[in-house]
Amino acid sequence: MDGVKLWRCPACHRVLRERSVGDAQRRHEELVREQCGSQAEFVAEALWPAYLASLRRCRCGSRKRLKPVQEGAVRGQLDLHLDAVVLQ
Repeated sequence: MDGVKLWRCPACHRVLRERSVGDAQRRHEELVREQCGSQAEFVAEALWPAYLASLRRCRCGSRKRLKPVQEGAVRGQLDLHLDAVVLQ
C-alpha cells in the first residue's frame, strides 16, 4: 500500500483513503455530466465547493477530526472497505 494514506473516522471507525483534489474534481465533473447534460459546466462550478466539503468528512456525518491509520494496522481485506476522502 505504498503511497496510499489511510484515515479512520473516530465515530464509526470507517477507513477512508485519501485522494487528491484533482481526482475528486474529475469524478465530480463526470457525475455532473452524466446527470445534467447541456448545463453540466454551470452545475459543476456551482456544486463543486459543496462536493469537496462533503469529501472532507466521513459518510456517517461526524464532524470529528479523522485519525491517521498506522502502517502496521493495514492488513487483510482492507481494500474492500475503503471510502474516499480529500484532505488538504
